Amino acid sequence: MRRIIVLLAALNLVACAHGGGTPEALAPEAATVAKPKPVATPEAKQAASEANGLSMKGDNAGALPLYRTAWEGGVRGRNLAYNAACAASLLEEREEALVWLERAVEEGFNDAKHLQKDSDLDNVRSLPGYAALEQRVVAAEAEQYVAADPALRDELLKRMEEDQAVRNALAASNFQDEAARAKLREVDARNTTWLKGVIAKQGWPGSALVGPRASFAAWLLVQHADQDVAFQSEVLPMLEQAVARGEGSAKELAYLTDRVLVNTGKPQRYATQLEEVDGKTVPRTLEDPAKVNERRASVGLDSLEEYIAAFERMKAAATQQKP
Repeated sequence: MRRIIVLLAALNLVACAHGGGTPEALAPEAATVAKPKPVATPEAKQAASEANGLSMKGDNAGALPLYRTAWEGGVRGRNLAYNAACAASLLEEREEALVWLERAVEEGFNDAKHLQKDSDLDNVRSLPGYAALEQRVVAAEAEQYVAADPALRDELLKRMEEDQAVRNALAASNFQDEAARAKLREVDARNTTWLKGVIAKQGWPGSALVGPRASFAAWLLVQHADQDVAFQSEVLPMLEQAVARGEGSAKELAYLTDRVLVNTGKPQRYATQLEEVDGKTVPRTLEDPAKVNERRASVGLDSLEEYIAAFERMKAAATQQKP
């Protein structure tokens, strides 16, 4: 039995307590040039995967040593560091939690709203140094919204929020609620029509025009415009040009490339589109499977094995959260 998997790009674009976070491949990339990262060992990657799994289950005592092993072995990322900070804080390892939080900030953590409301970090808010870190996150978040066209930015963000709300509602029903499914189709159609009009007038809304986070929102709306594959195909070269001039994300381009290929009946290139075959999560048909991880690495994506493992963690967490 084959079932196409709908991979949701969460509206909350950073790590969630005990959740392993949204895969960073789906988050808008920072505007600054990233520092070269160490090459992670296989053992470190395995430790990171196990740590995230334990974190989801609330086993912080088991997760924290594995987060340390992962970091020491070269695994870097804002989600891992933020989740480790939460685990340390809940274990009342307050000083260590602050170290992890600083690492998360250094790796690009930029969601001040999430940080400020996350009760997992309540144990560290009174520590010297926390306030300065929070201000760094506030400043980093503000950079995500700097836009030449604030009105278009705000409209894109509003539409992304609705896009995610209808998908979360459908997921909450285990994809069984037909009314929620109909609402999703309605929202996607409305967003597609609106965005087509915007692009026809002024081209692709890149980060200079609407800010990085709203440009990500535009990509997300196109990614979900499956009822209009011609429009997705039309946007693809626009996004390629945006990436070439530094106003787009190579990761987002990879996702849209695969979406267009799959939607036009062709093998995908980067293995971003998954399906379930007899209960096992696998990529849909691939071109040159032997080199898929090489192609994924070229655009900053984790290996296919890590991608599937991250998806399985998300799926397990969603199952645990159901009443």
